[in-house]
Amino acid sequence: MSKDLALFKDFWENPTFFNRSVGDLFSGFPEDFSRIMDGKCDFEELDDKYVLELEVPGVKKDEIQIDMKNERLTISWSRTREKNKGLKKKTNYERNEGSFTRSFSVEGADTEKVSASLKNGVLEVTVPKKEHFQPKRIEIN
Repeated sequence: MSKDLALFKDFWENPTFFNRSVGDLFSGFPEDFSRIMDGKCDFEELDDKYVLELEVPGVKKDEIQIDMKNERLTISWSRTREKNKGLKKKTNYERNEGSFTRSFSVEGADTEKVSASLKNGVLEVTVPKKEHFQPKRIEIN
């Protein structure tokens, strides 16, 4: 088997091969780029609400879009950066640009009471549940 075919066979038969290769592809990028592409977050479902904390380093409030549709919370942003086009002897652009989208299931969400805040590079979204989706304790007589 040729070397190229063996590599292709590894790709299909070993699922970690693809994941490792994609990780290696982004290994030369600045740390902030990989953190934004990962969209690291904490997502909790409590009795009365959902709480989401999503890392968004370097993303401005007006670049973030939060949408609710069919019990799906979707957070996205897109950022472009203008590069200086003057005559320069040396340039090095490391700050990232691109887009990101991530969705979460929020069953029973009360869309009228959703709140969001951005502080120190962390977006916090609180999605209250409608009253009839909250658990109720039944007292025994």
